[in-house]
Amino acid sequence: MINTVINSVDSFKFFDLLLVGLDIYFVWLIIYYILKLIKSNVRAVQILKGVILIYIIDLVSQIFDLYTLNSLIGNIIDWGLLAIIIIFQPEIRSGLEQIGRNSTLNREQNKFVEHDVISILANSVEFLAKRRIGALIVIERGVKLDEFITPSTIIDGEISQELLTTIFVPTTPLHDGAIMIREEKLYCAGAYLPSTRREDINKSFGTRHRAAIGISEISDSVTLVVSEETGRYSIAYKGELKVYDRIDAFKNDLKQYLG
Repeated sequence: MINTVINSVDSFKFFDLLLVGLDIYFVWLIIYYILKLIKSNVRAVQILKGVILIYIIDLVSQIFDLYTLNSLIGNIIDWGLLAIIIIFQPEIRSGLEQIGRNSTLNREQNKFVEHDVISILANSVEFLAKRRIGALIVIERGVKLDEFITPSTIIDGEISQELLTTIFVPTTPLHDGAIMIREEKLYCAGAYLPSTRREDINKSFGTRHRAAIGISEISDSVTLVVSEETGRYSIAYKGELKVYDRIDAFKNDLKQYLG
């Protein structure tokens, strides 16, 4: 048996072995990036669960010879991929962009910690919260958010507490919308974000909180919210909203998300 295996291996040319190795490597690479993109998108996780459920039902229908159900599931599988591509085209585009930026992602994220941008953000949030001035600040990470920048006002300036807090003063033209931070700069203001469609969100959360959760469901961004009604501040990340009453806990979590 061993001699047969050795003879079979010897019969392969070096070039053939190289092609097999490359084939396996590229398949593994595709699977790795798909899983990584799904992990950073809450909606994609739900889609994956739905796809798995459909294939389980398909398997059961074949085992028990359920003709009608098997035919229905077969049609869903045939047209499902096309429907997913059409419906989730923005997420797919963002995911492909993320792959292209992956080599510089970690370096860009670490800049937030190195240049003390986190302290500026925390101090700004605390300042606004004490005065009950509502705020919405999105920190872009791997997934690009270009589709939400179009109606906003481009600033592309250095981040400072004075600039952040002034924008959200109710009498200013740009206070009604979100600030977006990109690559350690205050990129734009007055951006409008998609609101979450979840029904289990606390009814006390307003438009800003729902928008923060919404953008965190379709990207890996970190979003800061200040409530003008309560003066409390929150962080939305990966579809979840965490509310704080101590700025040190807020700052530590922000550092962890961006580190």
